[in-house]
Amino acid sequence: MSRAGPAAPGEPSACRAADEHPDGPLMSPRMPGTKRSRPGGVFLSGQAVSLLGDGLAVLAIPLLVLDLSRDPLALALSAASVTVGYLVVGLPAGVLVDRMDPWRVLVLMDAVRALLFAGLFAFASAGKLTVWLILLIAFAAGACAVFFQTALVVVVKDQFAPARLIRANSVLELANQLSLVAGPAVVGVLAAVGSVRLALLADALTFAVSLLSLVVAGRGGPVVARRRAAGGWREARLQFRAGVRYLVSVRILVLLTAVQVVVNLCLACEKLIIFDARDTLGLSATATGVVVAAAGVGGIAGALSAARLAGWIGEIRLVVTAIAAAGLAISTMGVADTAPVLAGANAAYAWALVLASLVNRTQRQRLVPRAMLGRVTSVVRVLFLAVDPLGVVIAGTATAALGGDPRPVFLSAGVIIVVTAAAGWAAGLRAAAAGPAGDGYPARGSRPGTDVRAGGAGHS
Repeated sequence: MSRAGPAAPGEPSACRAADEHPDGPLMSPRMPGTKRSRPGGVFLSGQAVSLLGDGLAVLAIPLLVLDLSRDPLALALSAASVTVGYLVVGLPAGVLVDRMDPWRVLVLMDAVRALLFAGLFAFASAGKLTVWLILLIAFAAGACAVFFQTALVVVVKDQFAPARLIRANSVLELANQLSLVAGPAVVGVLAAVGSVRLALLADALTFAVSLLSLVVAGRGGPVVARRRAAGGWREARLQFRAGVRYLVSVRILVLLTAVQVVVNLCLACEKLIIFDARDTLGLSATATGVVVAAAGVGGIAGALSAARLAGWIGEIRLVVTAIAAAGLAISTMGVADTAPVLAGANAAYAWALVLASLVNRTQRQRLVPRAMLGRVTSVVRVLFLAVDPLGVVIAGTATAALGGDPRPVFLSAGVIIVVTAAAGWAAGLRAAAAGPAGDGYPARGSRPGTDVRAGGAGHS
């Protein structure tokens, strides 16, 4: 099975995707063997600091809103700024990232976010904050995060050789998981001493550090050789459709995406774990906190073990195994009757989910031509995010219909997830696991030592 798949109408063929943009030559490929470890290390370190800033904002922004208003809608919107950003600008962001220099997108978004949070800190220090101002800045920062995260996928592909992608993604995910634990904890300490606004200043500084790391590390990938006119909306729509056509033309991408969409729909029920702990099991607030915190431990373990497990059993086998494990963990929540069992299930769920997400991301970076990686990434992420609220509604409605008992919902969702993993395996992931794609190596026919930007490359 070809890893790159047939070229979609209007797109460059697989062998030419390295240096052709859908609207003409845009990038000149770097010579093989130029991906160096030191700039890559600087790059990853800077992005790890940036992710810590994201972790600070997760709690700092809602707390600022809560200080000014008890409006639950305003509070919910402040906590979901990035999700709202993906649903609003996610798809256009993919098109624009593919039409621009993604490295410059990262630099610009870091600069804008540093200014936004520095401005928010200044308004807070002057006592000039309003709920609408906070929401406006939060949504602007959320939109910047969408562009940044989309471009980051492309730049990581540029910075690291294909065989090192899973490890690079694991480092970034480890930083993300640590930020989700440490960020709110730091903000909580600042809130206790009445200095939440300092988290905003710290957030601005993290984006400045990220920007500096980008400048020091350099692009690490293709440099701009020639730019075409941006074109109009019609051309942008054509490019977007071309990206979608490419996504659906590669069987392994279709299977991985379809499986993950169904899984995300079912995993939305995990949001009921607090309700289950408090209402069904009658756990104390402290015990419930331990149950919730266990997910952070599991996520960190997943990021730490992903590269080693992928090298041991292969990436495709790992993603299927991880999805099945997530299903079993969710089902275990349905039979858990003590805090340790529920916490263990939550940790296992987070561990498996991080493993599956990392492999999915890495496979897309290898399989998708660089010229359309932004579009494919944005489409997939919007799909994943769009099904989450639907899953929450289904899980909540089903729990209410069952008299407020979420355990049957956990059991059912877990079974569906395991069946979905098995179906994806039988439908083609098993065959992919037996081939080069299963280990994350280039497709048959690509030459070792070359960087074929259609998604495969030689061993580093």
